[in-house]
This record gives sequence, structure tokens and C-alpha cells, in this order.
Amino acid sequence: MEMDIGKLGFDFMGTSVICRSGSPLILADLKKVSVSKARAIIVLASDENADQSDARALRVVLSLTGVKEGLRGHIVVEMSDLDNEPLVKLVGGELIETVVAHDVIGRLMIQCALQPGLAQIWEDILGFENAEFYIKRWPELDGMRFGDVLISFPDAVPCGVKLASRFGSILMNPDDDYVLREGDEILVIAEDDDTYAPAPLPEVHKGFLPNVPTPPKYPEKILFCGWRRDIHDMIMVLEAFLAPGSELWMFNEVPEKARETKLTDGGMDILGLTNIKLVHKEGNAVIRRHLESLPLETFDSMSRWRTPLYNRIHGP
Repeated sequence: MEMDIGKLGFDFMGTSVICRSGSPLILADLKKVSVSKARAIIVLASDENADQSDARALRVVLSLTGVKEGLRGHIVVEMSDLDNEPLVKLVGGELIETVVAHDVIGRLMIQCALQPGLAQIWEDILGFENAEFYIKRWPELDGMRFGDVLISFPDAVPCGVKLASRFGSILMNPDDDYVLREGDEILVIAEDDDTYAPAPLPEVHKGFLPNVPTPPKYPEKILFCGWRRDIHDMIMVLEAFLAPGSELWMFNEVPEKARETKLTDGGMDILGLTNIKLVHKEGNAVIRRHLESLPLETFDSMSRWRTPLYNRIHGP
């Protein structure tokens, strides 16, 4: 492992990378890495199918919570299926944070398709090159209104509060009248965790906001190329986003009857869709003549989904 990491040529900027071999299901192996003293523990998904990967993650969480010395840090678990998330949270309790990467990426892709330019914003915020999210406790701000907190950081943008009264849940964009309590932490966007700090409240001259009407939503025409096992969740996200009369064209090699069966088995009521209409087309998105059979110039946005060979043979 150390040789493979060394070949990457990363500049770790003083960070030491220590490799140990073993199984996270064996307590003796966990002691090799002083798991009880770790500030944070990350459990990655495996390359198995979704249910097998999540079952393994659940066993790892059970193993971690069984450490006699206890855990000082919290556990972040990568899940593969949204339906398995509640079980892992139930077993892990307050120490557990789950990330359903497959679902998150799907939702991000939909938002990026609907709003051109958003992909660059996500890359900047979620990367490490520019500004990122940081959470920090500032005792001197206790008792201050969030409206005043917004103008207290010259070099950061406050956008939420980590609530001590709700076991650390995040409240995004709270009301200006929300008063910070003891233990609350401020979520900001900043260049680095040591580049910002609260300053004395600046003098602000009260003005009037212009009355900007909400722009109307118009029907859109979206093209999905490919298939994924949770495509029904993506359709429901679009159902919530798009205006009535919108069309979702689904272009892939899955037979139309099989698609309807898969969508229904996933819990989706096709006849219950009110904002979008599904249009099914069969074909391969990598074959040009198949793509040319579609009215590509009429689509407002297009998304390409990966279609694993396993899905084609065995189903979702």
C-alpha cells in the first residue's frame, strides 16, 4: 500500500500516511490502528453489489461499537443503497453519519443538468483548491442573532448552524432572529479553517430590497441516457423540480416493458406523475445513428447514466 501511495506523487504537506493490514471485523486488528483514539473513522463501501456492500458496512459498524475502550471520534459510513441507511444509523446511534454516495451523486447530476455552471461550483466547494465548508465553535458569538452573525465574518460566508440542542444536526440558512446558544457551531464557506474569524459588527445603513417577482417555471424536455438501479429516485427528484407539462425521455437498452416493471418494483407510481411525462426510447447512446434518431436539438438538458453490465444481465 505504501508503495502504491508513493507512486501517486501527492504533496501531503507534512501529513504522515501510515498503512496497516487487517480486517475491521476483528477487534485485535482494530487495536493496531488505535481505533479508540481516532478523531474520525471512515468506512468505505466495497466493490460488491449494493446490499452486500451495505451488509459488510453494518458488520464493520457493529465491530467498531464493540470496542471496549470506546470511541473518541465519530464514524462516517459510505452506503450504497438509500433503503439500507436507517438500519446502520439504528445500530450506530449518535456516533454514525452516513453518506449514500450513489444517491448524492445522482441528485447532484440532476441539479447540474438543470442549472448549467453549477458543476463548477460544486467542484470548487467540495474540493480543496478554493473555498470549502468549515464548522467551528465561536463562544464570543453566543447570544447573537444569526442576522448579525452574517456580517461578523469579513473573510467567510456563514450559511448555517450546527445545533448543540439537536445532537449536532445542521440548520441551513436559519432565520435572522435565531439566537446562538451555548455549544452551537457556525457553518461557513471560507478559504481555509485558519483564514477567518469574527470581527466587530460593522455599521450597516438600512435600505430597501427591490421587489423582484419570482420568474415563472416553464415545461422542460430532459434526456436521460443510460440506466441505474435507483433511476426511480431520480425521476421523483425531477418530478419535484420541473413544471407541469415537462417530458423526460429515457434512452437506453433496457426493454420498455422491463423498465416499467423495474420502476414499479422500486415503488414508483408511474400514473401518479403530474409534472413530467415519461417517453421511452430504446438504443445505445454510444452509437451515433441511434442518437441521431432522437430530436437532440429540442432538449433543454441531457444526463448520461452509467449502465452496469450486471444490471443488463441480472436486473437492478
